[in-house]
Amino acid sequence: LILAQGCGDLARLSGLCQARPGFIRPYDADFTQPLAVRAFLSDLTDSYPAPTHFVHLAALRPLETPYAAFDEERFVAERAVALDSALILCKAFLPKMAAAGAGQVLFPDRQAGGQAASACILQGALDGLARALAAEYAPSGVTVRCAAPDVIAAGGF
Repeated sequence: LILAQGCGDLARLSGLCQARPGFIRPYDADFTQPLAVRAFLSDLTDSYPAPTHFVHLAALRPLETPYAAFDEERFVAERAVALDSALILCKAFLPKMAAAGAGQVLFPDRQAGGQAASACILQGALDGLARALAAEYAPSGVTVRCAAPDVIAAGGF
């Protein structure tokens, strides 16, 4: 079973759904809103067993701006999507993976979707989160790491 988040446009997932008929469950949740992430999580945990793999590629669409034009409101939204949602989802999934004795979590090693400064800030936070979770959950058989987007797309778990 593959769960995919639609970013406000589930039609963009149609090719993926057609390529894997019956295996894909598309969702649309606004990851800028913590309540929407929690509702998404509630539906997942009520409907499906604990995941064996979790790939978190959530990011807003890229916006190239110089630092002089840094938009603090957009940064709050970028942080909610890329980092806050990862914290919420990992808090729910990792203990279940650990109880099962196996699992893998992947974050991107190049944060996309933000202003240049915010992308660097968020990537540093995701790197730190991955290192901390890896150290904590490795004894339970759970791997947590950052990987290049092309490795993730190729199924490089």
